[in-house]
Amino acid sequence: MAGQLGDSDKTQLEQWIGQGPRHFTLLYSATRDGCTNLKFHEKCDYQGPTVTVVYNEHGSVFGGYTSASWASYGGHTRDDKAFLFQLKFYDEDTFRKFPVSNSTYSIYSHSSYGPYFGGNSGHDMHLFSGAIISSGGFFQLNGGFSFGTNYTMTGVSDWDDIHDGSLKVKELEVYSVAVKHVEPVTSEPTLQQWRKMPEWNSKLARELVQEVKSIKPSPGLHLQDYRILLIGPVGSGKSSFCNTVNSVFRGRMTQRAISGGGSHSITTSYQPYLINPKGDTTLHMRLCDTRGLEPNLGIDTMEFNYLLSGHIPEKYEFNAEKAISIDDPLFVMKPTIKDKPHCVVFVLDATTVQKLDSQILEKIKSFRKVATRKQIPQAVLLTKIDLQDKALGQKLEKVFSSSVIEKTVQEVSSMLGFPKNHVFPVKNYEDEMMLDDGVNILALMALQQILYFSEDYIENERFEWFESPDKEERVNVEAGSESA
Repeated sequence: MAGQLGDSDKTQLEQWIGQGPRHFTLLYSATRDGCTNLKFHEKCDYQGPTVTVVYNEHGSVFGGYTSASWASYGGHTRDDKAFLFQLKFYDEDTFRKFPVSNSTYSIYSHSSYGPYFGGNSGHDMHLFSGAIISSGGFFQLNGGFSFGTNYTMTGVSDWDDIHDGSLKVKELEVYSVAVKHVEPVTSEPTLQQWRKMPEWNSKLARELVQEVKSIKPSPGLHLQDYRILLIGPVGSGKSSFCNTVNSVFRGRMTQRAISGGGSHSITTSYQPYLINPKGDTTLHMRLCDTRGLEPNLGIDTMEFNYLLSGHIPEKYEFNAEKAISIDDPLFVMKPTIKDKPHCVVFVLDATTVQKLDSQILEKIKSFRKVATRKQIPQAVLLTKIDLQDKALGQKLEKVFSSSVIEKTVQEVSSMLGFPKNHVFPVKNYEDEMMLDDGVNILALMALQQILYFSEDYIENERFEWFESPDKEERVNVEAGSESA
């Protein structure tokens, strides 16, 4: 379903939004999905910039744009790029833009409401709450409109000049708005690789398996395995990566980490996964899953700092609304080197990199600064590459010839300041029923480099440890924790 928004209207909206062509994707339609608060939030939460468009019985078309994401929690979101607009009046083109004047109250997110622009002393454009039942092909909206409270309504005297007093609508749509690429969605395979790779085959997969199995911490710090911290937005694929790695070494599909879609994180705890190859000893690493990042909920910079310092114990249940504190009885007061992450891996969905919520992006940048300050190495897993470039669906070995994936890697590198060779495209097991060499090779190559980074970090710590003036005391502490 393409939606009712015409090309001329999209062009006008592009001009108002600014900064080049945009791609409009229909997320929600009242006639298709039902005019309910639940369906609106299911379809539209955490989707980045959106346009809401209303079509009423008199042929008036109007709505609002926000560069922030909708959510189900109750609260205002500041957005100085938001605006309301008018596209048609009695089926005649009538282009008017009404910019936000009080950006603190640009939009209001609440699980009980549909699209809601404004707030505080007045709801500039509150479309509906609860569920609206269609009658005769129309929905009678039950929201409210205040004039010029938080938006500057130049060129009209009141809302009647926009909707002619009718909230009886035949359609209500919400579109995601993303930067439009010049190149096509899929890339043509070329002979030129932007990242050199040996020939893909079962032999390479077996060699990578053996290499990953062989990587383990050097003796001296009483460390049995490397702790790898996975962190990223809701739905980015952290838990699925844990399952993919485990599947590679078990030789079958596994589902140790619960994964799936949703508006909030399915993972709620700090959950380590030890990898047990079939018929072999446990690998020397722990993949540590964490709660998914959300704009105003979940892990904040202070809690992330505690994670990196080893103060948060394994299987700790994150409180979405309150971070752990030093007074918490579960708080680890004297963490050792084995409690601390040795590499931080940010997991990002390749298909949503360009429309990543601004608040989540700022969180990731803040987390990166904390990890860098602590000299902890970092990497990026770029998931869902087969959805970003559909040509890879059947030819995953062409990933390093894909101009689409190359550009996405470059965007992540520029956006977060990572070297490009620290960004690893991967595909998690999702639809497959059997293991695939291509999926395995990408996961193993990424894991191999992440373990190398962890090894480098421990080596640095080892040299500092042996040169430390309180070496004797630290040996006692480490030895004590090991024997315990």
